[in-house]
Amino acid sequence: MDCLQTRQLVYRYGQDTVLDGIDLRVPEGSIYGFLGPNGAGKTTTLRLILGLLARQQGEITLFGERLERNRIGILRRIGSMIESPSFYEHLTARENLRLLQTIHRCPPQRIDEVLALAGLADTGRKRTSQFSLGMKQRLGIAIALLHDPALLILDEPTNGLDPNGIVEIRELLKRINRERGITLLVSSHLLGEIEKLVTHVGVLHRGRLQFQGTIEALKQQQQTMRAVMLRTGDRDATLRVLAAAGVTADAQDDGIAIPPLPRERVAAINRALVAAGVEVYEIGLERNDLESIFMDLVEAA
Repeated sequence: MDCLQTRQLVYRYGQDTVLDGIDLRVPEGSIYGFLGPNGAGKTTTLRLILGLLARQQGEITLFGERLERNRIGILRRIGSMIESPSFYEHLTARENLRLLQTIHRCPPQRIDEVLALAGLADTGRKRTSQFSLGMKQRLGIAIALLHDPALLILDEPTNGLDPNGIVEIRELLKRINRERGITLLVSSHLLGEIEKLVTHVGVLHRGRLQFQGTIEALKQQQQTMRAVMLRTGDRDATLRVLAAAGVTADAQDDGIAIPPLPRERVAAINRALVAAGVEVYEIGLERNDLESIFMDLVEAA
């Protein structure tokens, strides 16, 4: 079952089309990575889902209900942090949460629960103005979790953090999903980091979804598009051998790319190169991590 769906979501700023028919499907219980370069339309999509922008065209369905039919009831089941977290910096983490606990009318014990979950239980009387950026991000997530939402929407939650801070947020989000069963929708342009976190992914470029599905499905789809890379001691001689074998080759800065071929054919090419006196340093597939896959999708768009 999908926790969130959008159908043909379109949004325009004046004459500029920011979103062009977005069909998101976020499965219940998943960690969905919403990927794309800055300016791709990720934040606009999240703002529409949260009702922070007026819908222009298309449908938004959450928990099986259309957003416009039960906006208040639906939004009560969502926690969010869009861009930088907002709180009173002259107050402690607990004092900030106490204010919001009154607004949300949730049990007082939720304050201790989310502070512990976010790793902020021992901050005591320390004002949030004295928090590190990573602590502020974790407090923002604690605030978003205070009313015990079923869906957590986070926009660039690791933006600007150092490597330790990124790992802390990643592990926190995994724990939230694993222990609390909360569905997460996380937008980011940090592709290598997202790959370590999510179960599903949507790739957005120029307002259009280029791919949507599981990480495994994305890698399997792109596997056939990955070239075999040859790195040898003589580029010109290698190109001649490949041409004689009827293999299309693309000379690049770091080697020579040829199309994916059966293993037996690659072995035959290797033998031909050695027989021609060409030193073969390496034969292998190009990288198939999320970053290289993303660049393939963007360049093909």
